[in-house]
Amino acid sequence: MKPFLSRLLSPIIAASALVGASFAQAEYDTVFLDLASGSEMSHFRIGLGETPIGAEGDKVTSMFYAGYFTSDDLVKFEGNSLGKQEVEIVTLGVGGFGYLENHEEQGGAEFDFELSETSADALDYERLAIGMRAQLFLPVAAGLQANVGVNLRPFFLAEDWDDSANLEYEYQAGLEYAFNWDVAVYAHYRFLGAYLKNDDKVSLAEGTLLGLRARF
Repeated sequence: MKPFLSRLLSPIIAASALVGASFAQAEYDTVFLDLASGSEMSHFRIGLGETPIGAEGDKVTSMFYAGYFTSDDLVKFEGNSLGKQEVEIVTLGVGGFGYLENHEEQGGAEFDFELSETSADALDYERLAIGMRAQLFLPVAAGLQANVGVNLRPFFLAEDWDDSANLEYEYQAGLEYAFNWDVAVYAHYRFLGAYLKNDDKVSLAEGTLLGLRARF
């Protein structure tokens, strides 16, 4: 158990140390919100962090956050429908979000480590793992950006690495409009799936989301 805990927690500890270093001389003066919902799924995150005060371009928030994802969508096993199933993911994350100096021309990014628990009761599927989350914001026009993102939870960072899924993953793509450095609205397509140990593919959720991201 101790080697497992060490393997599972070491990425979170390392990321926390980096974020903690940025907090050492600063107050926790930023609240981060990411709220999204659609007919198939909903996703909410709330975080607390620090955004350095400085010239334009210093708009990077280091943060800790908690998140919750839920869906009531068709679950598919190797392409065959298993009917609607409730899927939930609870997360604790640490990372950073921000735009480059001129985000209307250069975009931005978010990179996080997440400790997550995924459950789908009807499938008897429950998995605790570390996820590596990334989003890129790619400028299209003034204020308008394309968004692409991925979240990977590989077997070697999961509690049940020896007898369950080889990989649990999410990916997303869409458009968003940033009103300023701190507030954006978006529309995303998102897919959540897993490859089991025998490489059977499970589709856990798929759909579109309308969301708001803000920090203040």
